[in-house]
Amino acid sequence: MAYIAMARKWRPRSFDEMVGQEHIAQTLRNAIATGNVHHAFLFTGTRGVGKTTSARILAAMLNCTGEKKPCSECENCKAIVAGSSLDVLEIDAASNNGVDDMREVLEGTQYPPMNGKYRILIIDEVHALSKAAWNSMLKTLEEPPSYLVFIFATTEVNKVLPTILSRVLRFDFKRLSPLQISKRLSFICEQEGVKADLGALAIISEKADGSMRDALTIFDEVFAYSGKEINIEAVQSALGIPPDILYFELIQAFEAHDAKKSFEILESAMAAGAEIQVFLDGFTRFLRNFLYSRLGLSAEQLELSQETLDKLKELAPTFEQGDILRIAKIITELREKCSARHGLNPRLLAEAEFSKIAWLDRVADIGKVLQSLNGKVPLNEESQKKIGGFTPATTATATAQSSSGAAAGKFRLAL
Repeated sequence: MAYIAMARKWRPRSFDEMVGQEHIAQTLRNAIATGNVHHAFLFTGTRGVGKTTSARILAAMLNCTGEKKPCSECENCKAIVAGSSLDVLEIDAASNNGVDDMREVLEGTQYPPMNGKYRILIIDEVHALSKAAWNSMLKTLEEPPSYLVFIFATTEVNKVLPTILSRVLRFDFKRLSPLQISKRLSFICEQEGVKADLGALAIISEKADGSMRDALTIFDEVFAYSGKEINIEAVQSALGIPPDILYFELIQAFEAHDAKKSFEILESAMAAGAEIQVFLDGFTRFLRNFLYSRLGLSAEQLELSQETLDKLKELAPTFEQGDILRIAKIITELREKCSARHGLNPRLLAEAEFSKIAWLDRVADIGKVLQSLNGKVPLNEESQKKIGGFTPATTATATAQSSSGAAAGKFRLAL
């Protein structure tokens, strides 16, 4: 038997299996239960969040003859899943976007359904229809036969004509959170007999960027690489993601003002097969976790192992929140420069920004410094280092000068 991709094998067959779209599922269930079924629906959202899948589930619910809708056992449900139902027509507007294509489709909707209660027309990527194609559909959409239901799906709702939007029920699909994706992947692993580390699934979930389909496609790739046991190292090797140890070493190099070490770490990442953009994406997530770990979030909330969270909490205690935010801002801008393809060498850009970060002074709390000038709060040794060797003796002198109206001693503030 031919192998079935995970994204197809584990495509939901009912709204109970859908992830992250409970608000839409509940609304459609209620509409069908009360008999208040609208004649046209518009499903919009980013890729891989369940728009087309929900359209098929809705079609099955409308034509299901079982008690539980959809039952997945009656002939109508089986035909819809197999794509062979005579009452459900699914077309791709990207390749059938002309007025003649739409007229041909609408001609087939003139006849009542053969097996189910409704004749259902599912149009995917509906934003690709031409204006003439929309106009040819407008009359039917405004006054459709009682048995006809339109279900439109699109990733670019801004391209759908306002005259169409005013005639449909619009449902906005949410992007899935990494936690929602990770839980679904854990369930699939249990069903498939795959042993997967929580950290490995967290990496896949993060890389999926809110798309369940992307997550399953990535999972397929990792599964082909590692087999029945999936760990963090397997995911990183299969996807070309740098190991976390490099990020720990990089932040420590910045803390030590060691630009040379940061260059060596970048070289190690590239030697392992990681692209500059991928390395920077991973470091951005690392900084996010580093920042949140100092705010008391748990390992489960951050989707990290307890060991990793403990290492983050112990890391570079001399960093202030402002230091992390400033580094994150520089790295974010660097990512944009590298992805904009200015024709410059991404590695050269990265090394230049790494040098800038390594040479930055640490952030000092200006409130504490000013209080120290007035002799209220003595600066500890670490704070003295942050403002360039400002000593208690200097503090006393500066305080005296301040009281006489003279200028305070010179010192550096990393703002």
